[in-house]
Amino acid sequence: MGTKMIAAGLAFLASAACAVPAFSEEPVALRIGWVQVGHVTPMYDILVKEHPELFPHYGKSYTFAGVRFNGTTPEIQALAVNELEIASMASSSMTLGVTNAKLDLRMVSDLIQDGRPGSYDEPFVVKKDGPIKTIEDIKGKRIATNAIGSASDTSMRIMLRKHNIADSDFTTIEANFANMFPMIEQDKVDLIPVLPQDMKRVFETGRYRTLYTAGEARGPAETVAWAMRASFIAAHRAALVDFFEDHLRALHWFLEPAHHDAAVAIAAQVTKQKPDELQYFFTHDDFYRDPDGVPDLKAAQKEIDDSAKLGILKEGIELSPAYVDLSLIKEAKARLNGANGGG
Repeated sequence: MGTKMIAAGLAFLASAACAVPAFSEEPVALRIGWVQVGHVTPMYDILVKEHPELFPHYGKSYTFAGVRFNGTTPEIQALAVNELEIASMASSSMTLGVTNAKLDLRMVSDLIQDGRPGSYDEPFVVKKDGPIKTIEDIKGKRIATNAIGSASDTSMRIMLRKHNIADSDFTTIEANFANMFPMIEQDKVDLIPVLPQDMKRVFETGRYRTLYTAGEARGPAETVAWAMRASFIAAHRAALVDFFEDHLRALHWFLEPAHHDAAVAIAAQVTKQKPDELQYFFTHDDFYRDPDGVPDLKAAQKEIDDSAKLGILKEGIELSPAYVDLSLIKEAKARLNGANGGG
């Protein structure tokens, strides 16, 4: 009698489980690393609330939340301990994630590029009346960097190595990008990189000049891309395609000139800066962003090769095909084009 009741109970539970509809599954939670506002993730945190129509899959198949870091290299550890699903990775930090942390990473989408003709090219600036007149004068001086191994840090070291300046020839001071301008103003450092959001206030003083740019150091670059662990992609592919479809839809909204004022208003909420300091956003004075989300793999590989050759990276990697998966962004684009009637 007891055995029959147990069997009946198990049969009921099995049938009940089969009756649960697919949409009752929890959305996949995506924690997305970002370093500065140009990485768009902190802007998406606002955009999804102001324009939910741009994110039709949000809350259904996925959710997301931005997680801020001082640089891309700290995101390696976050990926390793499963505290991050999508990381913003420079070519250098991507390489370190593979060679040092032994992570099976995949570059999945473009995020920002710099050094491209006609778009923002990160300047490294010094005081006009300061001690640095040439690149060689950097020896013995103090340089601000957001994180060792980041995109900005790597371009700086590439230029210095090309001028026979070793890491031991100067002092590296890690700082948040937002703190760098006050630091050089207070003579705590001698050279800083300047992001687009700081260009206006730095150069309007008339006290600073560009010593060199990142583009002059290493040419056009896939400055930061999104990267993920291969195992996570395999486990959550459908939800990730939904996310990237919404990402492209939102990116196109930001890139539309008619939405410029609204985009600046969102950037002002994130940065707490005045809108007149942020007019560069999504213009030719900003980072270049591929509208289809396709990273410049050739530029990324060149930077990896140059960094390894100059000893900035102990070893390089052959990025494609082993550490690249563009199928998510391509499927998302095809779906989005289909929804727009092929446009």
